[in-house]
Amino acid sequence: MTTLDNMKNMADVVSQIETETSFTPAFRKKVLGSVRKMKRIPQYGVPLDQIPADLEAFDKAWGRGPVRGIPAGFTSKASYTTWRSQVRSALTAYYAVEKPTSGTVPVDAWSQLISELEVNGIPRKKLIAVSVLAKLARASSLSPEEVSCDWLQQIVDATDTTGQYEAIKTARALIQKHGSSVSVPVSPAFSLPVRKSTAHCVRLDLPEQLATDIAAWHRQFMRGLRKGHRGKSRSARTPERAEAVLRGINYVHTAMVTAELLPTDATYSVAEMVDPDHLAEIIERELMGEFPWKKLRPTTLFEYLNNWRLFVRGCGLDAEPLAEVLRDFPEFENVKSMSPDRRNWCEAFLNDYRKQKAFFNLPNHLFHTAKTAMQNYETGSGYDRDAAIALGIAACAAAIWTSLPLRVSTLLQLTYGGESADVQIHGARGTLVLTTPPDIVKNGYSHRYISLTPKPGGDPKTIVSWFAQEVRPRLLANHIRPHLRKPDRLFAGVSYARMASIWRHATLDADVPMTPHQVRHALATVMANRPGADYAIIAALLGDTEGTVRRNYVFVDQARKHQEGQQLLAKIQGNVLMRGIQHA
Repeated sequence: MTTLDNMKNMADVVSQIETETSFTPAFRKKVLGSVRKMKRIPQYGVPLDQIPADLEAFDKAWGRGPVRGIPAGFTSKASYTTWRSQVRSALTAYYAVEKPTSGTVPVDAWSQLISELEVNGIPRKKLIAVSVLAKLARASSLSPEEVSCDWLQQIVDATDTTGQYEAIKTARALIQKHGSSVSVPVSPAFSLPVRKSTAHCVRLDLPEQLATDIAAWHRQFMRGLRKGHRGKSRSARTPERAEAVLRGINYVHTAMVTAELLPTDATYSVAEMVDPDHLAEIIERELMGEFPWKKLRPTTLFEYLNNWRLFVRGCGLDAEPLAEVLRDFPEFENVKSMSPDRRNWCEAFLNDYRKQKAFFNLPNHLFHTAKTAMQNYETGSGYDRDAAIALGIAACAAAIWTSLPLRVSTLLQLTYGGESADVQIHGARGTLVLTTPPDIVKNGYSHRYISLTPKPGGDPKTIVSWFAQEVRPRLLANHIRPHLRKPDRLFAGVSYARMASIWRHATLDADVPMTPHQVRHALATVMANRPGADYAIIAALLGDTEGTVRRNYVFVDQARKHQEGQQLLAKIQGNVLMRGIQHA
């Protein structure tokens, strides 16, 4: 049995690395500083001998994938990434963890077919689809010659994700096209096209861990919370209300699996399903009818998603980022409230001058970074080209948002090109001029012929002009699917989910991580806390009412206002008393 006395701790890790001869001086220098920092960061704040040396617990707390935020105790993405990597290196070395080895591919008719297709010039990337089909066929003990039409239809209808469905269709088409040029016998079934036979959303089975989370939530939901001096159960819900929430849970799970945002061969909990970018993506897909089922009405979709949000909150998780996504889609009604989490974010932003400086400098920073990346666009790899385009999109968005904080849905609908377009770059005023027609804003508070003037953090006209000339043509031609291209839009058809993801990564790299919606809160909060703040001006910029701005967007530093009040009272008293002395 492991106890606190015999549990390995980070002090043991430091001791072993310092004394073991197998560790090089360079390795010691690299990791020991990061390990010793653990006792100073807020998440620990205790001596090293009280911090368990548990690699699994460390990965669970800090993650292993992409960095999505900057935790307390770190000033930049780079410092956090370096610290996490070095502490993990120390723990890995301490336990001598070995990397897992991948399995072998069986040698059979399918592997021979894939090899011959590659010899015939089929790119390896396209052959991935044939490998997916081969894996399914091997599970059913079928060779390429034994595949039947019924079996193909069966696996197509049973596919859990859009990616798997498209892979099967691509593999069938490849085999049908090149089957006569290979020596492996193939079935005539490959000559017939396949598509899903179901037109409605068939709910998938829930994984074990998620089902356990739902059961625990359901018990609490039906029992209600103990309140009052007698401890009676209150806030209990009806079975019908619980069933409505369950329908929302099942829909979100099915949509995420179908969109390949969740694995099909592993279990996962609700905590692994609360990424707001994932929610935005399934909303985009559903509203555009991209799922392999009949498109839901916006009212039905909102009901499912709002019930999912209530379930997440009922499980004790942060549901506010999900609510932000829902609020930003014009198809859904606005939830008028400012949560404590949002208020805390605004307060932290207001009291962090370094973040404010990085935020207002985003247009210039992203513009220069994007220009450098675009200079290597033609010679760079596919990844480099995608990254350059993403930086260009972020720079253009920053140039507009730091001057006119539009909602994401409005920004993406701005038109470009022609005399009546919403974005006018070469106008007579010499500045960037924007108009937001009532039909693309959420509440009808449109802007008409707003000039975005140059600012110390960047000139909107210069940046948007560069984007329109250098980035937008390549974005439209090579980085948006043909059926999603919108040549009349400034951002050429970029989706909400893609813009949100680009913005989160760009601001994280600039050490001021935020969502697109938080841009509105940041500007409103900074302006409202300046002496003589005029809420009418703030409301005009946000395209909302003064009441909504005060209630939903602004954090006011009451301590600072009290201090200003004391100074104002002292000034008034001094003036009054001085006047009294003069008249005495």
